[in-house]
Amino acid sequence: MEQTLARFVHALRCADVPVSPAETLDALAVVQTVGVDDRDLLRDALALTLAKTDQEKTRFAECFERFFDQLAFQQPAKKTMLRNVDTEAVLARVSSLASPELQELLAGILRHDPGRLAWRVQQQAQALDFMHMRSLRDKGHFADRLGRQLGLPELERLLEHRELTDEREILDVLRYLRQYVQEQVRTYAEEQYRLIVDATGKRAIIDAALSGNLDQLPPDYYVEVDRVVHKLADKLSHNYRRRRRRAERGALNLKRTLRDNVAYDGSLFHLHWRQKRLEKSTVFVVCDLSSSVSRIARFLLMFLYELADVLPALRTYAFSNRCGEISELFRRHDSSRAVEEAMFAWGKGTTDYGQALFDFREHVGRDLDHRSIVIFLGDARGNYYEPRVDIMRAISQRARQVFWLNPETPDRWGDGDSLMRHYAPFCLRVDMCSQLKDIERFADRLLTVTR
Repeated sequence: MEQTLARFVHALRCADVPVSPAETLDALAVVQTVGVDDRDLLRDALALTLAKTDQEKTRFAECFERFFDQLAFQQPAKKTMLRNVDTEAVLARVSSLASPELQELLAGILRHDPGRLAWRVQQQAQALDFMHMRSLRDKGHFADRLGRQLGLPELERLLEHRELTDEREILDVLRYLRQYVQEQVRTYAEEQYRLIVDATGKRAIIDAALSGNLDQLPPDYYVEVDRVVHKLADKLSHNYRRRRRRAERGALNLKRTLRDNVAYDGSLFHLHWRQKRLEKSTVFVVCDLSSSVSRIARFLLMFLYELADVLPALRTYAFSNRCGEISELFRRHDSSRAVEEAMFAWGKGTTDYGQALFDFREHVGRDLDHRSIVIFLGDARGNYYEPRVDIMRAISQRARQVFWLNPETPDRWGDGDSLMRHYAPFCLRVDMCSQLKDIERFADRLLTVTR
């Protein structure tokens, strides 16, 4: 029972249901108390112990059903394919040509005995250590190994046996049984993969997408990637709060500490710290929402607004040619909807960076000062319009720091209508930003310079 419960807890964690070691021990005590005879009682008792939120309860229910209904060969063989087949005659004919293991497999299918087949697959899966499956590639590897253990290679050889060359009906039955076993093995391996590695079936694709460019990410995966963005931002926020508490304490004021502890013969009972007065920054984010950059901008804005509680004042502007403030959208709506509305309102038109810089300067006015940090996100491709370098210079002189995030590779920053070579001298840093890890790295740097 302990081993089964450990495997179930592993499946829950793969389904994004966090279970601590202490909760695992509580679950073991629950199982010992309620037993395993009543499935519904066991499910409800474990749900009360292991699932906390509504989302976790939903994922728990799905995982519980999948875990305890994972038996192989649940889908019976098609009756239409075996309607006129003399089961005993087929088995008798192959008895002298097949091994006892293959005969047992064929007999289980032809005699409609799924229980024995499922038990045999379960035993083979445990012998093959399916719990060591770690990736999508492993799924195919384990499926092939399970098929070999069940006798598929021998069944292939049986189909080419000389003694069966002229027995068309038996060959047709054996070909269908081969196809049926292959399908059931693949289905079982898929279920095991979803339990052990990826409950959604999308993690491998998402990981591959996140390791590539975000502008190539299909919209169907936005919801899953939004969850990844939220988790990364939450982790970054937690780490930042811890660093900030340590930084706000300041360095030890040794003179004052020694003076106040003279009465204690040098024992330090009262510590005093040097504290620095920090000036709050304002972060201005200016995003190009034209089609060439919109997907990168989407995830950057979401990431920054997930960090809104630890960042200083955050004001956001969007443009394709004209530039406008969209901060109010993020105050009224969640980040996903706010980004979509901003793209609809400001993502149209021919990109004009010169006009956007002019509009941005008009909007911020005197709010842009020595405490301000300005972040530009865009490919700096201005369609050969006037770049207005004078405005970029003025922004750089008034702001504390200017950063530029460009989704293009550095070797393209000077090609064609790219204005990056004009704007780069007025930026503290110009970084490539095409992947989620680039956004995460920049957000961490931003938290450091704004504290």
